[in-house]
Amino acid sequence: MSPKVVLITGCSSGIGKDLAARLSQNEYTVVATARNLATVTNLPAALKLSLDVTDNQSIATAVHEVIERFGRIDVLINNAGYAVRSTVEEVPETQIHQMFDVNVFGVIRMVRAVVPFMRKAGSGQIINISSVAGKMVIPISGPYCASKFALEALSDALRLELAAFGISVVIVEPGNIRTNFMKTVQANSEKIIANPETPYGDLYKNYHLFNDKSRLKEPGPEAVSAIIQKALETSKPKVRYRAAVPLMNRLLSCLNDRLKDRVVKSAFKIKSLG
Repeated sequence: MSPKVVLITGCSSGIGKDLAARLSQNEYTVVATARNLATVTNLPAALKLSLDVTDNQSIATAVHEVIERFGRIDVLINNAGYAVRSTVEEVPETQIHQMFDVNVFGVIRMVRAVVPFMRKAGSGQIINISSVAGKMVIPISGPYCASKFALEALSDALRLELAAFGISVVIVEPGNIRTNFMKTVQANSEKIIANPETPYGDLYKNYHLFNDKSRLKEPGPEAVSAIIQKALETSKPKVRYRAAVPLMNRLLSCLNDRLKDRVVKSAFKIKSLG
């Protein structure tokens, strides 16, 4: 049987880059994509393409090239992501749109472009890279968490809708991972958080302290890549896989809302009036 053809979005760095290299070394036919083709030129992939998940024409061109070259797409891994950290009140609307355009609509665009070929083949697998933020919200991350909550819902719907065509849908929920993604997030958020006039100055300061402490022992992207490979090679994969999610996060997700709020408020030193 010929190797599976795997199309991965967001391969310029982090999880996407590590995953593309890992699967290529394990005899998958990897199509590594990124907005900037120069960022994937050194990857050991079978095909490297420019692909912007916010641009339908870019997607159509890339998918057409994959089909022309290999005749099929067995696996679609929606990994491209974008994030900004800020309170709901202060995050610019344009950046909220950007998060949803990449994290939600980007996935929808990719699914619409690839699923017809999978349906015709009678098989396929879609792996959506969500986040622990798609299950639990912390302050300074509301809009990003909202986009990941939306991705979780879309994935659940797709799993049911595509089952009759032999297409499975898997969600992977990473915790904090040591990649350039967080550096990009900080760069995207710096101007907002550094505003001396913000009424959320103390909260932003406590967020930085919490974030620095929680990221001291975070694993590299290989922790997620290994889970994704496991999902690819399991005959009956789970619906959801958590990757590098700390025990505290797992325990918090089991609490009721009031207890959860109490723990998070304590961690961020939030004192309620009244």
